[in-house]
Amino acid sequence: MEKTVYGDSKWLDFILGQLISNSIKYKSDAPTLLFWAEENKDSVLLHVQDNGIGIPDSDINRVFDKGFTGQNGRNFTKSTGIGLYLCKQLCNKMYLNLYADSQAGIGTTMTIVFPKDSLTSFREDK
Repeated sequence: MEKTVYGDSKWLDFILGQLISNSIKYKSDAPTLLFWAEENKDSVLLHVQDNGIGIPDSDINRVFDKGFTGQNGRNFTKSTGIGLYLCKQLCNKMYLNLYADSQAGIGTTMTIVFPKDSLTSFREDK
């Protein structure tokens, strides 16, 4: 991947570590983890995809909520509901976007969106 992006290296290390850790926690019998980047007009997208147990449709919109563990967190592992919340907060502080796409039983793709310049921002004000 020969793309240039900007962000705090310690925060990005934490975010990527959390995404990888979650992929391992919720793995399938033959785990696979793929990383790839793509570039469009305004941004560079970094995708982290696994073939794990996936996230149920009923939970996908809440995975970044503070304290939300969801069905998988209750059934498969000890979860605090803090990891993805912190990832989202750190991305917001760096003016990045983070989103999840998943299918239960198929896997999950987490995507970090890096704006190409300082005029492009994906910050979500609440």
